[in-house]
Amino acid sequence: MEDFEQVQSGKETENKTSEPANGQEVLYVGIDLGTYTIAICTNKGTKFVGYSAIAYEGEQFPQSVENENILFGKAALEQTDMEPKVPVKDFLMGNTGNQEPVKFLLQHCLKSAGIELDSGESYAIIGVPAGADITYKKSILGMARGMFTGAMVADEAFCIAYGSGRMENCLIVDIGASKLNICHINGNVPGDEDQIKISFAGENIDLELIDLIREKYEDAKITKHLARQWKEEFGYVGLSDVRCEVELPLETSSEESSITEELRLACESVVPDVVSGLTKMISDSQPDIRETLRNNIYVCGGCSKIKNVGNFIEGELKELGGGKVFLSEDPDFAVAQGARKLTERMPQEFWSQVNS
Repeated sequence: MEDFEQVQSGKETENKTSEPANGQEVLYVGIDLGTYTIAICTNKGTKFVGYSAIAYEGEQFPQSVENENILFGKAALEQTDMEPKVPVKDFLMGNTGNQEPVKFLLQHCLKSAGIELDSGESYAIIGVPAGADITYKKSILGMARGMFTGAMVADEAFCIAYGSGRMENCLIVDIGASKLNICHINGNVPGDEDQIKISFAGENIDLELIDLIREKYEDAKITKHLARQWKEEFGYVGLSDVRCEVELPLETSSEESSITEELRLACESVVPDVVSGLTKMISDSQPDIRETLRNNIYVCGGCSKIKNVGNFIEGELKELGGGKVFLSEDPDFAVAQGARKLTERMPQEFWSQVNS
């Protein structure tokens, strides 16, 4: 385990798998298997992100993924004939014991990214969310080991910290689709005691936006996918010159409407949980590192792209002692890039141990 501890702390290690195998360059892959999107990064410069959605007829997942009635990603979300399913979320939440849809979704994303796994050695680390139980981790690991020469799972927050170089006394705030996770990183893989997991996150913003619009337009017909699109394109908090004019679907028609204020209120609904979580993490830490933590807050996840969110959180923290917020420069790939870097640093001896 000594080699892994060196990798955890960011120390350089010699990775013997970096040598070409059978004349082929070794492939290192970092994967963020998210409930809303799947992001993939490789050492060859490949970057891919796709929606974690599948649509197919009936309740049973088809035996053949070549079935023309199976749709993946954006195509699954945008069609209207079948109910889109979210296999990663369902499997993570224990709503199903069938991991086959997750497997085929990941295989589809790898193929869409142009990644060929049968031409040489390949090693992957898959980020898993805080709170994922041992059954989920083992299932994802078993699935990945069937695809790659070697595979591991790693905590998402640790991947983010490693990829961004924030390994010492940093608070990682990951605002994803289905969860808000606040994690204290201090050199090593975080434990449960280092993290706060909150269920109010991006999907709740979407539902809040739908409710606010329906209060104003009783006959509005808005899907979660449409609300999410508006949030991703126009979402903002605090004072802004954002103006959100949309074509609002109604019962029998549609009309051009402003949802600017409703969008602001919906996006701001996640901030109280962020601030209260940060306050608790700081107050529960050792007094000598509280100031460091307060000024090293790193916000990532899809909701970190909401306009003005960093400044708004800083403003809310002023009454509680202040704080400095940094935003991920590439939030879609924060987990995957960190996982990819970890994969490249992992020595061959460790791969042999964990995959034996």
